[in-house]
Amino acid sequence: MELMLSRLVTSLRELPPLTAATAAMYGSGAVLLLAGAATWEPGKNPRWVITSLAVLATAMFVWTLARGSRFTPREALAMTVVQLFVVGCLTWTTHLMLGAFANGTVLPIAGVYVIWFLHPVAGRVVLYLGASWWIVAIVHHERASLVTFAASVVAQTVVATEVFARIKQRMDRVARTDPLTGTLNRRGITEVLQRELERAQRRDRPISVVAIDIDGLREVNNTRGHRAGDEMLASVSRHWIEGVRRHDAIGRTGGDEFLLVLPGTSLEQARAIVRRLIDESPGRWSAGVAMAKPQDSAESMLDRADTRLYEAKSARQGV
Repeated sequence: MELMLSRLVTSLRELPPLTAATAAMYGSGAVLLLAGAATWEPGKNPRWVITSLAVLATAMFVWTLARGSRFTPREALAMTVVQLFVVGCLTWTTHLMLGAFANGTVLPIAGVYVIWFLHPVAGRVVLYLGASWWIVAIVHHERASLVTFAASVVAQTVVATEVFARIKQRMDRVARTDPLTGTLNRRGITEVLQRELERAQRRDRPISVVAIDIDGLREVNNTRGHRAGDEMLASVSRHWIEGVRRHDAIGRTGGDEFLLVLPGTSLEQARAIVRRLIDESPGRWSAGVAMAKPQDSAESMLDRADTRLYEAKSARQGV
């Protein structure tokens, strides 16, 4: 038994975070429900209800593991809908007031789960609708003292969810931002490129990328010091940030290497943007532009942009 649990834990660690967290949540729930069914005594919720919930939780656990790395946030959201709906239904039908109140203790856990793993808007909608359904079920029992406690649980769930959302947003921003230039880091700009490329392909719209290399940074570092080099990077980065459109994205992919993602922009439009930025720039830099082709991937786009960057850098023409 101990060996099986050890293997299960190891398997969960090898899964993507969403899959592992979902499997752990429903797997532990299934174990607790099965234990409750096995130790059932008169006066509790009907054994068939507990057993049915254990089967449902087990099915979700097995489904999540079977999907593995293919398990999607949409599937997780659908399972959360089912979970919160069932919690409300159990609360409505139970004759045990303690059980009705205890059902709501799942709400803060669900709040953390949806904020961390699911779409922030869709997750909130599902969570708050589920919490509303639970509080309606509580009111149905016409116990004023129970309603007061339930309202406190819902209020704590909302506060905890929103505070956690702010913390996660800050963590995500720090994890995806280059501290020196204020642009996105490699991870952040790569995620933006992948997302915008998929969106452009779905909507049949153009998208271009610009690979950038700052000229002379090594010489500045060697002759004037790294502080001067950092000031050069920060100055040019500010120029880009101020010169691009709101929906464009800039990221630092290396020491003196940057990437500019231009959604809804053709090759000629991207080249015009680059020429304007170069003409007004406080420092010298070279760039290579590539527009997405049908069936393009982020990697193939970047390869073409890098090739044109090296050609432009060799020719000292900028674009």
